[in-house]
Amino acid sequence: MAPQHPPFPDVAGQRGLATVGQLRGAGWTPAQIRHRRSTVWRMPYPRVVSPHRGPLGPEALLTATALWAGEDAVLTGLVALREHGVRTPPRQVATFLVPATARAREHDGARAVRTTRLPDPARRDGPLAVAPPARALVDAVCLERVPPPEQEALAIAILQRGLAAPAELDAELWQRPGVQVQRVRAGLEAFTGGAWSRPEAVLRRLWDRRPDLPVLLTNCRLVHARTGRFLACPDGWMPTMGAALQVHSRQYHQGVDDRGGDRWAATVEKDSVLVAAGARVLGVTPWTLHARPRSFLARVDELVALGPASPMPDVRVVERRG
Repeated sequence: MAPQHPPFPDVAGQRGLATVGQLRGAGWTPAQIRHRRSTVWRMPYPRVVSPHRGPLGPEALLTATALWAGEDAVLTGLVALREHGVRTPPRQVATFLVPATARAREHDGARAVRTTRLPDPARRDGPLAVAPPARALVDAVCLERVPPPEQEALAIAILQRGLAAPAELDAELWQRPGVQVQRVRAGLEAFTGGAWSRPEAVLRRLWDRRPDLPVLLTNCRLVHARTGRFLACPDGWMPTMGAALQVHSRQYHQGVDDRGGDRWAATVEKDSVLVAAGARVLGVTPWTLHARPRSFLARVDELVALGPASPMPDVRVVERRG
């Protein structure tokens, strides 16, 4: 008759996994654990046990890293940003913050980093505690390999989506050496100046280098002057010219909105709303802004040379709040 074993612990939120400590608490002896490990169980991380030898899915694997990091650990960096729904560069490592009294360690794509500023988690999923987006971003820049252009884009992304307030990100940046986080601060300044995604921030910088160009308002709201009906929120608006600039990027406008609509289709169709109101619209892609800025500025010069729209569009500018 085969020896009887205690049941494998079924801990809520752990996706079928258990720690060695939980197994011992459930009545498993060290000898029984060793035997099962050598036959049907596997350890994806030290002292974290899966009751089968099959591969773990992404969610279960992340849960395993959280169990390995410990109950006081908080996930941060790019993986934490991804948990908040932010599109990120391919991850290098799952970084966990642990108390300064804990041990710093690393194992198979996960590491624990000691800190004296352990953040309160923004969300929890079983044993997985996730740092607030502002902290996760700054930790990613300081502790992981994030390309400089992505640092600015990620800063704008979390601010644009309301995952962090500008003051919150600014406070986090003051905790780090300025040279390490200068691109994140550039993203913060671009957002507070009205540029909501990285291509629009590049547009703002290109424009500011040409003082001879007309005044450009970024991300302002345009409404019908007589009825007050909302028309659009162009990436750039030249009020003296009656002309709009639109940066069309699938990277930043893809997916569906809260009502299930196609964001890319909605972005393109908004151009026709402005044209119907009598405005001129000049579209540009992020690639052109980065690779061929002179070509873009030449098109702007041609538009300016035409003079103001005649008649001027019947629109009114409503400045963005906050």
